[in-house]
Amino acid sequence: MRKLFLCWMLLGLSPAAMAGQDPIQVVATTQDLASLARTIGGARVQVEALLKPGQDPHRLIAKASHPLRLAKADVLLLQGLDLEHAFLPAILERSRNKAVKPGGHGYMNVGAYIRPMEVPQHIDRSQAVDLHPRGNPHYHLDPENGRIMAKAVAQVFIRVDPKHEAEYRSRWQAWDEEAQKRIAEWERLMKPHRGCKILTYHRSWSYLAARYDLTVAGEIEPKPGLAPTPNHLAKLSRLVRQEQIPLLLMEPWYRESDVAGLVRATGISVSRVDSSCGGTEKTRDYLDFLDHLIRSLAGSLAKEPEKV
Repeated sequence: MRKLFLCWMLLGLSPAAMAGQDPIQVVATTQDLASLARTIGGARVQVEALLKPGQDPHRLIAKASHPLRLAKADVLLLQGLDLEHAFLPAILERSRNKAVKPGGHGYMNVGAYIRPMEVPQHIDRSQAVDLHPRGNPHYHLDPENGRIMAKAVAQVFIRVDPKHEAEYRSRWQAWDEEAQKRIAEWERLMKPHRGCKILTYHRSWSYLAARYDLTVAGEIEPKPGLAPTPNHLAKLSRLVRQEQIPLLLMEPWYRESDVAGLVRATGISVSRVDSSCGGTEKTRDYLDFLDHLIRSLAGSLAKEPEKV
């Protein structure tokens, strides 16, 4: 049996595909891709994500169980744009599953379908920790990119399981219709706030800001992945007061103590929000997550800023 298993891996065919087993085994790197996979795949897929809900994607540490998961997978969905560069290549190599390696039948790099923002002109690794040579990988926070993601998920399911193409295509189209309805509502909610300036902790929010014409005036990190310095925070304090910036967006895994002085000095509101779905029971679904995020953002921007 072990020899047969290794033959399947070398041929680029997963055990489930060879044996005709249901459901299709799907590994997604992120919770957002996992949610889309469950919706579009329905009962024909079994999905697990490498990143846990509320986990910093830049800080995932590969575990011994990860190659075993990929060894059994029919499909791998990854965010791409180097989001997973610190852990995925080694996991893939150890999995010995050619089907989910680049060029494999079940490999889907969703980022390859996205027009990236903030592609650096040159790379200087002495200047930052979280560098992404192919551009900003947090594209899932733009709902229109979510539609591209969902289509890519449907495509790989159809490629791996063509006999059920009609089912996958139908679920994807139903999802896309619902997404378009919500996108129209989100545009209405955010229209009054176009042109607003915000701060962010990490460079996670560029796509969301661009979608709704918000300006990210500054970031708590002086460079992506680097802790804020007193000098940098002092500059931000002056900027917030001069530009009357009302809101700071930061993910829950960053320390509130890092921005406490800035908040005291300026009165800026802090919105601690997840940048990926699954953080709560109500945001396990990708569209529900975006709905919660955008409504929260609109509500925060509608508040009068505190006077200091």
